[in-house]
Amino acid sequence: DMPSALKDAIEDLDLGIDLLHGGNSLNSQCPRFEPQLGAGACKATVAPDSCEWSWLSHRCEKEVDPPGYFHKTACSRDSTKLAESCKVWQRFKKPHPSRNCLIVDMCGEKPQEQKCLVMTGNLKVEVLNTSAYENTTVTAETMRKALASVFNVTRPTEVLVLQVRGGNYSWPQWAQQQVALRRLQERVLQATGANLSSLQASLSSWEKRFESGDPAVENGTGYLKFAITKIPDSLVPDSIPSMSSTLATAFNKGIGTDSTLASVSFTPWPPAFLQNTEFERQLKQEWQAENPVKTPGTTLGGEGAGAGGGAGAGAG
Repeated sequence: DMPSALKDAIEDLDLGIDLLHGGNSLNSQCPRFEPQLGAGACKATVAPDSCEWSWLSHRCEKEVDPPGYFHKTACSRDSTKLAESCKVWQRFKKPHPSRNCLIVDMCGEKPQEQKCLVMTGNLKVEVLNTSAYENTTVTAETMRKALASVFNVTRPTEVLVLQVRGGNYSWPQWAQQQVALRRLQERVLQATGANLSSLQASLSSWEKRFESGDPAVENGTGYLKFAITKIPDSLVPDSIPSMSSTLATAFNKGIGTDSTLASVSFTPWPPAFLQNTEFERQLKQEWQAENPVKTPGTTLGGEGAGAGGGAGAGAG
């Protein structure tokens, strides 16, 4: 036993450590993944000289040293590890704060599959400088570049401005493919109905075009239809509305004035998210409905006229 006088003397000393009699000093807990902190869970950690990391933690964290497997995987910026990163956050029933896990849900877990997600919808803009905005060709190109910059899209061709209200629809080259007329009769009727729709109906769906003859600016407001054909995994859907003011600033800078647009918003929110195969299919159908061709071997005069015309041309 320790002499009582020595024990009292030690207790009177301020050694600055938490030391139990006959025991070891208590180390702090090792840093680990704390999903309840959201984005704060991925802040850089500084490992102490020593810390407590139990055998169970070592096994649970797949034998990865502190801050452990879950922190390393959940906070990874490696695009090839998107699925694994999303699974960690899903395991703890928390949304990923910095990666778009909708890509995994809709495209698949393999990295080569994860370039399929398209975001498309409408932008509503408050216009202060009508004369600068109403050149719809310039407005479309300026907004395309602004979207690519703000959303960190590396290839400009992956951003489309399909239409500025008041201007023509801009069909991608890959959508312009002809098919036989008999396959398009129903789509032609649907397209005709879409062309006669109101502004509200045009905004209700990304594929419904604005009407011919619509003003570019009406009551200080303009509208655009856009699509991003390969969403970066860093573009988290919930963060997009907060980028609206940055988008307006980027547009104004691109068009050369500081006050062309007062604001930009997404309407309705959220926009549509779909696989690129479905997006391309719908655009191709819309273009084909607007540009139908007759079945080969026929003319407007009927099959007999087509046959005769073909024979005559061949003989000549």
